[in-house]
Order: sequence, then C-alpha cells, then structure tokens
Amino acid sequence: MIAIRTLLTLTLLLGVGYPLAVTGLAQWLFPWQANGSQLHNAEGRLIGSALLAQPFHEAKYFTSRPSASDFATLGGSASNLGMSAPERRAFAERQANAGFHDATLLTRSASGLDPHLPLAAVLEQVERVAKARGMQPDRLAAWVRSRQEAGILGPSVINVLELNLLLDKDHHA
Repeated sequence: MIAIRTLLTLTLLLGVGYPLAVTGLAQWLFPWQANGSQLHNAEGRLIGSALLAQPFHEAKYFTSRPSASDFATLGGSASNLGMSAPERRAFAERQANAGFHDATLLTRSASGLDPHLPLAAVLEQVERVAKARGMQPDRLAAWVRSRQEAGILGPSVINVLELNLLLDKDHHA
C-alpha cells in the first residue's frame, strides 16, 4: 500500500506538478521564447520562428544556408555525405555556379534549421539583393552590418529570416 501511495504521490508531483510549474515560470519570465519565438509579417500573419531557417528563392531576399532536409522541421537532419561524395561535390558546384563562394553557402546545414549565417556569407549576397531592390550596395552592406549578432564561439552572425523581414519592413519592397 505504501508503494502505491508513493507512486501516486511522485507521479502527481513529478509528472504533473513539476511540468506545470516549469511551464508557468517559462510563460511568466520568457513568454516570447516559451511560445516559439514567433515572427509575423507586416500584415500580422505568422510566418515562422526566429529559431528556424526558411528557404528564400527571390533575388530580393538574402538566402539561408542550404538545408539537407529542405527546411522540414520534423525531418531536420544532415545529409551525412562524406567530403569525397560526388553528390556533395555536385551540390557545391551548383552553389558556386549560382554565385555563392562562402563555405557556409557551399555546404548544407547540419540540422537544416539554423536561421543564422556568418556575416561574410550574408555580405556576399549584398550585390544581388541591392540590385533586385534598387538600393545602393554600400548602404545595404552597412545596414546588414548594423544587424549582426555575436556568434557563439565563432564569427558574427545574422538571422536571415529576421533580416529579410526587416528589409521588407524598412525598405518597403
């Protein structure tokens, strides 16, 4: 009887009470993050999470790092292709032919979901985006630099999804 009472008590405490307490604290202290770091467009429509990359194909947008999972959040994974794999080499050649030269844009993301790119990979795209939007490349490059974040144990990074949203908002394109 004591074992059953202990089981029920611990189940209620650790299976119900603790998750509710942690969820409540997260909602109170970090509501934006606890609700998925959701981003909305100018019309207020939900378009994604600041924590997940999205594909951009139009010339007026900065391109995210290629994804081995085609940006599918449920199937996010690496390609597992070795350095000498013909498919990997062919992909890098297609990216280079498309005008990308930064190593970050020549390979696929390990998770396929990181929305950040190193500053150098974003600056490589400035000419194309500026031309598509009728902007001065040097002004766009300065604008991009002003939005960089410190990278974790690496170079400065930029959240491409947030950058494209701000670009649409600030430059009405």
